[in-house]
Amino acid sequence: MSHFTRVATRIVDEACLRTALTTAGYSVPAGPATIGGWNGQSRKATVGIPDLTHGYGVGFDWEASHNMFSAVADWSELAVHGVHRGKFLNKVTQLYGVAVARSTMEPQGFSVVEQTDQRDGSIRILLRRVS
Repeated sequence: MSHFTRVATRIVDEACLRTALTTAGYSVPAGPATIGGWNGQSRKATVGIPDLTHGYGVGFDWEASHNMFSAVADWSELAVHGVHRGKFLNKVTQLYGVAVARSTMEPQGFSVVEQTDQRDGSIRILLRRVS
């Protein structure tokens, strides 16, 4: 029997989290989302992808005691359908980093000149200050 499990992250900015998920190609509703789990179970999440695959979703809940979001999902059922926790969270965290960099640097007068995916899986961002 599967169940929802929390995984700690270092994600602290909801807007950048939403940007990362959207950039990854996921449909993210505005406001809280209901995510699905095994045998029709469901739960609310602060931010979520309601139907990542086969009715199973991934959510992110704000953990005030830790001042960060945790990822919540029925990870064992998602793995059955080819969505593996580590790979999924690594990609989301990477895109979150890009969103944070952009949201931090653009108000300081920088613009993105180039953003490329590297062979090793990293993302290279070239910024230039606009005078």
